[in-house]
Amino acid sequence: MTPAETALIANILIASGIVFMIALVGNVLTFSNRFVNAIVTALVFAVFYGGLAYTVDQAVLPEEFKEASRETWAQMILMAAVLVFLLDLIANFLSFSNRFVSALVTAILFAVLFGFAIYATGGVPPATTTPVPAAVPAPAAAPAAP
Repeated sequence: MTPAETALIANILIASGIVFMIALVGNVLTFSNRFVNAIVTALVFAVFYGGLAYTVDQAVLPEEFKEASRETWAQMILMAAVLVFLLDLIANFLSFSNRFVSALVTAILFAVLFGFAIYATGGVPPATTTPVPAAVPAPAAAPAAP
């Protein structure tokens, strides 16, 4: 696995943990309405994950990601927020009787689909390899002087 893939998987797992915590808080705050719950969860996630992407990620990501434009990061955050909204709404319909399970379902669905979406859209840059220089033949020995 390349360092870029490892960093991407770490980001997906961290984002999923954040989604779980935010979905759990969203469930506590707005548990009476599934739609409002999903909106609150997505908005809080976008703000929190966006802050992480612009601060922490820029310091620890491999060089391939450091050159990504702000638009690329904004698109990734927006894509994640929309996914969180949809997945939280789905999770609320699947397991709305239990706040913890609803948040857990949201986080699991998010990890799977967000990871696939980033990988499918080319979010993992190709591994860069340094070409190994070809062996340079040693210069021919100069003829011995008479």
